[in-house]
Amino acid sequence: MVSQSTPDAQPKKSFSTFCNPGERVTGGGAFTVGGIHAVITEMQPIQNLTARDSFQVTAEADQFGIAGNWSFQVFAFCATPPASAAIEIVKQPNPRRTGGTDQAFAPCPAGKLLIGAGGKIDNAGGQMDLGMFTNSSGTLATGASAFAKPDADGYSGMYAVTGYSVCAKPNNLLDDFKQQRVSFSSPAGTTSQKQVPAACPSGSALSGLAGATVLPGTHLQQIRPNSAGRPANLATFGAQATIVPSEAWQMDTTMFCVR
Repeated sequence: MVSQSTPDAQPKKSFSTFCNPGERVTGGGAFTVGGIHAVITEMQPIQNLTARDSFQVTAEADQFGIAGNWSFQVFAFCATPPASAAIEIVKQPNPRRTGGTDQAFAPCPAGKLLIGAGGKIDNAGGQMDLGMFTNSSGTLATGASAFAKPDADGYSGMYAVTGYSVCAKPNNLLDDFKQQRVSFSSPAGTTSQKQVPAACPSGSALSGLAGATVLPGTHLQQIRPNSAGRPANLATFGAQATIVPSEAWQMDTTMFCVR
């Protein structure tokens, strides 16, 4: 599912795309169209047991602002999994803090695996950017962290970061809901932009995405499926720098794939 925010000059905007009735959200993505000063600060899966699940994205202009109208796309991965998967969203809000970096780790309950991730930064005015990491470098993970880091000239104000993990029980012999995690890093270099395509293993489809950059002044610009059709199994990750990087940097990415 995909939605497009309204093109306008507002410095901060939030927009959501919704799953069909009866479906569960497993993750989502975003693609900003506003240049290097449009910063993603929220990618949140929202489970609503009385209405429709959704995925919400917030993007903000940093302190330099965005010239003219801008917008972004919001993608939601939705599924009708077997009841035995018991999908739930675990939320970990960290206390407000001043300056530096922070990460909020949201562990899945015992017996569940990670199939999607999200995060949110409050009160940083576009000067802290969002990343998401899993807690394992293997093919399976049991939790994710939302990571907040300041931009190139730093941020000394007070902010808060929240992590979200979409968790599900592993399949058994009667279920067709199998999880696998695919991770990789872009080549390190001093270019101002990076873009990497990725694909789920044959026979599986995307359930979620995660990614981050570590060098201050670099941030995600796109973390999205290549099409709005279903099932989607191809994705593109892109990051950009607000200033010419003075050292090599890379983008770390994760795809969650199910079948």
